[in-house]
Amino acid sequence: MKLRNICSLALFLSFSSISFAQVGINTPNPQGAYTIDAAKDNPPTGAPSAAQAANDITVTSTGNMGIGLTVPTNKLHISGTNPVRLQGLTAAASGDNILATDGTGVLKSLGSLESLAIPAPAVLVLRTAQTNFLQSAGGGGTQRLPLEVGRNNIPGLLYDEATSTVTFPNGVYQITFVYEATHNATSCTLSSYFMDFPGIHARRIHSTAAHNQGGSSNHGGSITFSALFDGTSSNTWVINMGRGVSGNCTGAGMTLTDYATQVLIFKLGN
Repeated sequence: MKLRNICSLALFLSFSSISFAQVGINTPNPQGAYTIDAAKDNPPTGAPSAAQAANDITVTSTGNMGIGLTVPTNKLHISGTNPVRLQGLTAAASGDNILATDGTGVLKSLGSLESLAIPAPAVLVLRTAQTNFLQSAGGGGTQRLPLEVGRNNIPGLLYDEATSTVTFPNGVYQITFVYEATHNATSCTLSSYFMDFPGIHARRIHSTAAHNQGGSSNHGGSITFSALFDGTSSNTWVINMGRGVSGNCTGAGMTLTDYATQVLIFKLGN
């Protein structure tokens, strides 16, 4: 009786050592340390075909896992049509990395949006035409532009419509001011306007436009400025438009055209 028990134990241990070497579920022919043949279609010997391996999961002796193939080359190697679906993802935060794949499908990090310097836009729009704008302003005088948010895709950038104040996160920005107007006043043929741009190298930049006197006094222009904010100067900007001294228009102010007057802000990077 004891001899029979000893022989049974030896036989059990022998089979256990074999089974722990390679484990196959639904297949007597595991392709690694562990193989699941979900469709039970693998051959009893040799390697399965690509079609047969498409329903397999295999873990190799080096710890690589293959889904849809039996010879994984990475820690997780998936083969299939649209093989990965992630449900329940939350929105990315500022500084999160962007993923891409190389030519073989291996995931790589491209870095954050800020490090890639992909422009993120904000658009501020004049939605209501402004008549007699800058009428009471002489040369060098300014008036607040009552712009509204059209779009803001810049994380951390704030705009107060009540005060026309932009608050910038630190970084590098391209700011473009675009306007369209009429200035129907006697002897008014040259309109000069300016914008005071923000940043550590804040500057006043002028735009001068020639036009006809009277009803055909349409004029416009655009000014582009690169602004840097690094915390050493104010990160706020009150958007005012000013009247330059090089024009010959006095008295009545101009009429700023709605939707054709805008401020476009692009964040270029940190």
